[in-house]
Amino acid sequence: MRTLVGTLAGLACLAALAGPAPAAEPAAMTFTVVNIEYEGTKIWTPGTLVVKKGTKVTVKLINNVKSEPNQHGFAIPGYNVAAIVNRGEPQTVEFTADKAGVFPIICQLHPAHVGGELVVLE
Repeated sequence: MRTLVGTLAGLACLAALAGPAPAAEPAAMTFTVVNIEYEGTKIWTPGTLVVKKGTKVTVKLINNVKSEPNQHGFAIPGYNVAAIVNRGEPQTVEFTADKAGVFPIICQLHPAHVGGELVVLE
């Protein structure tokens, strides 16, 4: 019994000296978002992106809208993200989701187009 108590005490001391485990780095997330036209309405799909705070986010943007104009915007003003995507020329945007909340995704070139939202969880 003394050996067991001594061993447990020794392990407790080692754990105390080691300190807390370092916080795990948030995982990176990659999304592919496609601009489409449905019955005359242009939208980015999926319309909602959900990540945890601290996540490095990569968004590949593909403009598949066949009608004119051939350029569409993708912007998340709350994160100073903005890209212009030409039909047939994918773009990539990257940022770190460093603040929690719900952030609108818009087309900065055509405000009437349907946008979406970035949801950053605590």
